Amino acid sequence: MAGSREIYTAAWRWCVAAFVATVGVGTATAASEDTSRDFKLVSVMHQSLTAINEINEAVVRDNYKRVGKGAETLKANAKSLKGIDIKSLQLDPKKKVEFNRFLTAQRRAADSILSAAALEDATAVLLGVNVLIDDACVACHSEFRETDAGRTPRALFMRSLLSSVQSVNRGIAMNDYGLIAREAREIGATAHILTWTQVIETIFLVEDPSDQNEFRGYFETLSSQAIHLEHAAAQRNPKMVSAATRRMLNDGCVSCHESFRDDIRERVEQSR
Repeated sequence: MAGSREIYTAAWRWCVAAFVATVGVGTATAASEDTSRDFKLVSVMHQSLTAINEINEAVVRDNYKRVGKGAETLKANAKSLKGIDIKSLQLDPKKKVEFNRFLTAQRRAADSILSAAALEDATAVLLGVNVLIDDACVACHSEFRETDAGRTPRALFMRSLLSSVQSVNRGIAMNDYGLIAREAREIGATAHILTWTQVIETIFLVEDPSDQNEFRGYFETLSSQAIHLEHAAAQRNPKMVSAATRRMLNDGCVSCHESFRDDIRERVEQSR
């Protein structure tokens, strides 16, 4: 059981990172109200993602007190947004009911995680996290963040990676190593395309040759680790799957975000 939980945690952290890259936290503009909105969303999203990571890492260590702490943070974040005027977040006030529905879904998922933690039921905890992401995070994003900008080739590439990682998570939860291997191949194929100079220049707007080499290196790392992940799945080796997924997170996804995400957003804004 501990081995499966460890794999799930590593894969899920990668999924969270991909999710942040895909949905963003608000489009940066010069307007002060947008800056205020982004700060609020950044703050709450960061706290929630940190709580999700804490929950998953705590499950691996059988530390259910920490699991409960993370779930309480998720509940508090849902409560902090439920009373807010969504117009201040530049959302359609007519969609207040939908907005609150997603927050209720987050609170209920957090409650289920709390109950599972009290029973020290790792499987139920991880199920609660899945429900949280599906019924609250992803559902809310689909309702409020699906703009024309969200359908750009850049976003579609990121969503392709996110979809594959979500499938890897399902494979891990079900001990379906065939699914993990298939999605590892999908991740590798997408990452390979993202090493092409034309893609880097025209879609991600990275023009400096040295920056292109750095950008390309992150996706080469992602591609190579996807190969390791596929091999690990073929061998049904949970430790190898965990290691490959963790390297994809640390050396590929997160490192690239830290180096390029803000710069790319700025270039996109300047190009409009």
